[in-house]
Amino acid sequence: MSALKPLQSSLGQPAEGKKKFFPRDKITKKILRQLEKGENILLSAPRRIGKSSILKDIVRNQSKQEIVKYMIVQSVNSQEEFFKKLYNELIEDKEIFEGVERYLKKASSTLRSYASRVSGVSLDGITVNPDEVIDYYEECIKLIASFKTDKKIIIFIDEFPDALNNILEKDEALAINFLQQNREMREKFSDNNLQFVYTGSTGLKNVVRKFKKLDLINDIQTIKVPPFSDDEARKLIQRLILGYQEEIKEFDIDEKTITYILKVITWKLPYYMQIITDGLFEFYEDNEVRIDKSVVDLILNELVKSKSAHSDYFENWKDRLSRAFKGDEHSLAIEVLNFIAKNDVIDFAEFCDLASKHNITDFKYTLDVLEHDGYISENNKKYGFNSILLKNWWFINVAI
Repeated sequence: MSALKPLQSSLGQPAEGKKKFFPRDKITKKILRQLEKGENILLSAPRRIGKSSILKDIVRNQSKQEIVKYMIVQSVNSQEEFFKKLYNELIEDKEIFEGVERYLKKASSTLRSYASRVSGVSLDGITVNPDEVIDYYEECIKLIASFKTDKKIIIFIDEFPDALNNILEKDEALAINFLQQNREMREKFSDNNLQFVYTGSTGLKNVVRKFKKLDLINDIQTIKVPPFSDDEARKLIQRLILGYQEEIKEFDIDEKTITYILKVITWKLPYYMQIITDGLFEFYEDNEVRIDKSVVDLILNELVKSKSAHSDYFENWKDRLSRAFKGDEHSLAIEVLNFIAKNDVIDFAEFCDLASKHNITDFKYTLDVLEHDGYISENNKKYGFNSILLKNWWFINVAI
């Protein structure tokens, strides 16, 4: 373990910087390879698996031949807000702002005033029309078209499916138009070194499948971010231990106990490795006893209680179902997960019986969402929770 460098846990915000970010070299290489080919990308994975951290690491290490922008759109609930946010990301970049002088000269006084405020560059003597309505989609198109450069512009859009869902809840036609505008922008600038990388904890295809418009995203290449391998998870724990030893040098978790953690945790998300190691460190700090299997079991039990410091994370898994499903579909999803929490697995026939009980004949959508959004997976025609922690939390706090 001496060759490894200490790592600090990051339990709230995405892990950023060398002191907190655990490199995911294989995934990063896949992303960069597809970008090199000129592809637009959908980075697909459940929440807290490290998507945002991976993207922010790429932003931090961008080459001199790239302009990489990162925007999170989880709270966006209209097309106008989305494209205004995108416009801001573009115009606030000093190099882009300085490269679109001709565009700004032709723009209205109101837009020029707005662009100058966003970019931080003062433009004196501008008269603003308070009644002017700005179409930020069209302005994004004009701005990008006017920026002549050999550099590649890459836009990372985090939690894009959430923004789409927010718009869909208002009006399906608006959601379709929003997807059409995004597709048109990708097509219009496919030869102009402009690329998009979309991410989201909610499966984008699951959302789009609701209104049968998968053709509007079939130009995007999907890259899945898997949980850690045993080797990655072990190294993360080892590096976290080194980080905690900077506070209390006597703290340690031996290799046998680390192996036990990897065995019982089942789904090795970076977040899980961190909250377990953090819990073990706090236990040691309070009790100063050797960390062994019994202590690991104690911490795992504490993590899933309703009063746990991490209960909001698990609660979010339940809350997200109300965004993916409505009415009988929502009731079916809850009952399926309750069944699995109590019985460990559900087979396809039992799933069909529950769907029939809720008067749902086409239940493939329900099953797809539960699988693709990270709740369950199939093994020998039986479906079980991916995460033993989520399963145990669900059993204690939802199923009974």
